[in-house]
Amino acid sequence: MKAIILFFKQNINFLNFWVRNGFILVIFSILVNHLTEPENFPLNKSYKFPWFPIVVSIIAGSIVLIIASFNFKYFRNKYFTKKVNTQILLHFLFSTLGYITILYIPLYYGLNGLINGTESYSIYHLLTGFSISLLMCTLAIALLFSKDIYNLHKLISIKGTLKVQQGGKITLVKYPEIAFIYSENKIVYIVKTDGTTISTDFTLNEVESKISEQSFFRANRQIILHARSIEQVQSIENGKLSVLLKSSFSDKKTSQINISRYKRQAFMDWFDKKL
Repeated sequence: MKAIILFFKQNINFLNFWVRNGFILVIFSILVNHLTEPENFPLNKSYKFPWFPIVVSIIAGSIVLIIASFNFKYFRNKYFTKKVNTQILLHFLFSTLGYITILYIPLYYGLNGLINGTESYSIYHLLTGFSISLLMCTLAIALLFSKDIYNLHKLISIKGTLKVQQGGKITLVKYPEIAFIYSENKIVYIVKTDGTTISTDFTLNEVESKISEQSFFRANRQIILHARSIEQVQSIENGKLSVLLKSSFSDKKTSQINISRYKRQAFMDWFDKKL
């Protein structure tokens, strides 16, 4: 058992969008298909493992996941970076469901005809299955992207400003002015793009909760990065990453940091969006 757990920790990163949601999709498909028909229920005397409907569910779910993911990336780059409101969210939802609808109808007739023959075609079953599928897709889309949409809304609604309180003085620091944030001797410092440093009363966890995950990345226990502070990213031993910060922002203590192999994929996913 320990060997299996160690293998999963070393080789499977559940922070990755596809790994995490692919795993959820497989488990969900197995559970649902064991409850849809009496003979599929494990306690039934005539129980048979429903491998075929499970495979079909995984394939269909994967298609939905791919469509929703690519459509979200399109909306994030074109619309969500400017504003996040009900109209744009509905546009994203209905356009995603529209793409799913275009694929659903030919898949229904194709698979149903292949498995059960053309005499099995039924408008009632088509409309019932279609309605249930759209409802499930709507719920899945909401669960998949609610956190990302919230973070984008958070970034825009607070206008990218961090309120820093140090002693009796309050300083407003705009996101475009921040190169990175780091902790040293239990004091958190904000390094600005002009090279100046501001000490704060925050903990690094408090700062992380106030800033946008779209703009910043928590590299390790000591530092939070903005993409503008990064000069170079390089792979090193044991699957780690070495990140070289721009000399105009950093000093010898913070010029180079390492990112663990467990955070590697999450960092690369975040960093790729900034390129």
